[in-house]
Amino acid sequence: MRPGGISFLVLLIGAVLAAGPLPAWAKETAGIAPGAVAAEIGRIEKAARGTLGVAAVHLETGRKVEYRAEEFFPMASTVKVPLAARILDMADRGQVGLATEIPVKKMEMNPEGPLAAIRWRPGLSRSIEELLEAMITRSDNTATDVLFRVAGGPAAVEAWLKGMGLKDIRPARYIRELLRDVLSIPEPASPTGSLAEQFRRMPPERAAQRRARASRATPGYDADPRDQATPRAMLALLVKIRLADGVSAAVRSTLIPMMERTETGTKRIRGRLPAGTVVGDKTGTLAGTANDVGYVTLPGGKGCIALVVFVKGSEAAPAARETAIADTARLVYDYFLLSSPEKPE
Repeated sequence: MRPGGISFLVLLIGAVLAAGPLPAWAKETAGIAPGAVAAEIGRIEKAARGTLGVAAVHLETGRKVEYRAEEFFPMASTVKVPLAARILDMADRGQVGLATEIPVKKMEMNPEGPLAAIRWRPGLSRSIEELLEAMITRSDNTATDVLFRVAGGPAAVEAWLKGMGLKDIRPARYIRELLRDVLSIPEPASPTGSLAEQFRRMPPERAAQRRARASRATPGYDADPRDQATPRAMLALLVKIRLADGVSAAVRSTLIPMMERTETGTKRIRGRLPAGTVVGDKTGTLAGTANDVGYVTLPGGKGCIALVVFVKGSEAAPAARETAIADTARLVYDYFLLSSPEKPE
């Protein structure tokens, strides 16, 4: 794909559409990506200098694009989507209240996000709704660990997912545990010590080393089966949320607007789409991983795409990983836009 330009695939589809009925590969509904799309994704993958996993579906027709869709990838912060769905499902069942204030434990204070800027104090609390908003729109890691506790822990979220048939989404650790493992940060001396506090107390040189490690490909992270998902399974969750299948319509009506308010990842799924395109997404970034998952609304009444793009083990610069996601999103957008019928009046 030519950065900033029109892909060969777009020109090809446009020419075919002008010539008459769609060819078989453009109508394909099987799980394998059409040949031209797969070839284009392969070129994007090479530029990312890592491994790309893609799963997308046009919700109105069920037509799919997949690339390494059954391979496992680290979720990083995209794990916050299933966690949010679980919390909202609990709220819909009356098990928790969105307005309920939840005390924030000192040990849950993590780097990144608005809560990271606050010094912990006794009595610090936030409502579940505020925690969800911070977790989804700002990828707040403290809010995430508090909500994991509310949900009963990562294992409880995994059990809930398995109950819906989603066995290939595997939340396993609190964010503080994940970051300590990947960044080789020891447990604090005090059982109530926080990761945020550990970062604040690090000598500048060591803190810089940890930040560099946080964006460098780490084979051990990619190989660890914990906190991983397949693109296909994450896509299945997105579809369930959008169609209120296995979760209530209240989950959909709360979570998707939150995802549309996401402030992170403007250079990922949103990066190359036309201005004004409605996108709701959740990003994830750690080590050689860059992810983005969510929904893209097509213009002209042509429906909605649910899309998962995972990148792992990338030796490219972080900006190049984001470009790979943006290029993939534009490729999928163009494919479905140019091969989908308009919604009848």
